[in-house]
This record gives sequence, C-alpha cells and structure tokens, in this order.
Amino acid sequence: MTGTGYARSQRGEEEKKEEGKEAQEAVPEQKRVEKKKEEKKKVPPKLQAKKVKLYSGARKTARATASIYPGTGKVRVNGRILEIWEPEVARLHMLAPAQVSGELRARFDIDVKVSGGGFMGQADAAAMSIARAYVDQSRGNEAKARMNAYNKYLLSGDPRQTEPKKFGGPGARRKRQKSYR
Repeated sequence: MTGTGYARSQRGEEEKKEEGKEAQEAVPEQKRVEKKKEEKKKVPPKLQAKKVKLYSGARKTARATASIYPGTGKVRVNGRILEIWEPEVARLHMLAPAQVSGELRARFDIDVKVSGGGFMGQADAAAMSIARAYVDQSRGNEAKARMNAYNKYLLSGDPRQTEPKKFGGPGARRKRQKSYR
C-alpha cells in the first residue's frame, strides 16, 4: 500500500470543482446578473412594514433619541422595558408623557437610547424625546396642548446648565473667605 488515499481523494475533488466551473460558464452572464438583482430585492416582510421616525431630547449633558413605529404600546429605554426601570423617580418621570398621551400609547412602540449625564438628566431627556414622538404622531394640537399643560419643559426643553468653575474658590460662585483683621 503506497499512501492513505488522501491525495487521490483531493484530486477527485479538484476535478469536480473544475467541472462545476465549466457548467457555470455555460450559463450566460445576463442570467447571472438577473439572479443577483433578484437576491438583492428580497426584503423580509417584517422590515417592510416598519416605518421608523427619530426624535431627540436633551437635558444638561444627557442626550436621548426616540424611535417610534406602529405597535402595541411598549416603551423601552436602552433595551429595558420602561415599567421595570429603576430608580422609581426616574421611571415615573419618563412614564409621564406616555400617560398624558392617552390612546396614542396603545398604537405605537417607542425605543429610546439615552447616554450621558446622571439618572435624572437621562430621565428628562428620555421624557422629552417620548413626548415629541407622541405629539408628532397625533393629529391637531390637542396632544401638544396636553403636554404643555402637564409640563412646559416636555416639548421645549430646560435651558439651565451648570455654571463653570472659576478661579479663587472651590466652585462657580463661592470664594475663599477674606478677613481684614
């Protein structure tokens, strides 16, 4: 016996591959191009039905982006369902626009991505983006009026920022105490 037969089996596979190439070349090039176009056109039906709009919100250094699409009323913040978000104060703050919107919540799903700032800044930014999404999806000014009546900063934003520290003391305004004695 002169070997394991591995080399012979490899040669057989190579010959089969070459035969396959010849068979491919027999197909006209136009048909190959048409097949590639057909493959690209196939889009899953789940993605065809989804129409997504983006809305932004900001508070201090926190930034939030809400995407809204038709659904059953689920609100997720950073992939987590809003009803189980902790701390509770932030959760209630983010739930406010959904509760004020009323029947709109049942028709749309919202996914919010939040980053930067502290937990309350993030809650404010997320609430703003959620409120803007619901107001844009509603017809007329009724939802906008309800949001403004509940909290005027839900749609317009809160312009207050932290003041930068200055020299001569530990903070933005406080200075070292002077003694003239």
